[in-house]
Amino acid sequence: MRDPSAGPGLLMIEGRQYWFCIEGVWKSEIPAKPGLAVDVKFDHAGQILAITAVSESQLAEEQAERSVDTGKAAGVNILRKIAAKCGMPNLLRRNDNSQSAGSRPRTRPLQD
Repeated sequence: MRDPSAGPGLLMIEGRQYWFCIEGVWKSEIPAKPGLAVDVKFDHAGQILAITAVSESQLAEEQAERSVDTGKAAGVNILRKIAAKCGMPNLLRRNDNSQSAGSRPRTRPLQD
């Protein structure tokens, strides 16, 4: 964001420039300043309807959500590679010595 107190404000959103006047569209109590993260609402014609500052806590929460999504995607990719290498039937096959469903596995007493 470019400082709107020095004339029309400028927002860069996904590589596109949007000029705006602060009156009527700025909806936050925090003063507009360059580099501030904002949420922008557009009308059907692509004109700015509202600009709201995003709090640091909201930014952190959104970043954490993206990190979780990235972690899940990485886990899925790892499982796909394992399945491709081993074959899904091999991953799901039980050991020939395994117990039938519902039976308890045998345990050995701990030795001192």
